[in-house]
Amino acid sequence: MEKTQAPCWLHIASISDFDSSRRLVREVEGRSILLLQLGKAIIALYNVCTHLGQPLDRGRVVAGQLICPFHGACFDLRTGAALSGPAVAPLLLFPVKLENTEVLIDVGTLPASIIRKSSNC
Repeated sequence: MEKTQAPCWLHIASISDFDSSRRLVREVEGRSILLLQLGKAIIALYNVCTHLGQPLDRGRVVAGQLICPFHGACFDLRTGAALSGPAVAPLLLFPVKLENTEVLIDVGTLPASIIRKSSNC
């Protein structure tokens, strides 16, 4: 997959948007992005299990791992690595930065087939 090189930071949420579930789903250019608040860190990932393409937003988070609610695949939220099957491919993680209370994700370094480069970048 061809990757773009320049960072492209997009505002996706504010810290105040998170509720007690500590998760949000946002749409960016027609793609579902899952945001997880883990302590002071925010994890952003393409909301699609690499096994059968099902959404991950209802998955359980346990000890820094996300468990797919459909077939039980387990992913490391630090690296995106598939830790147990049936998934074998890693999750696509977005670089995240916080500016005060605003959450931004970098869509410029992901495969162009996932997120098309926004006109703002």
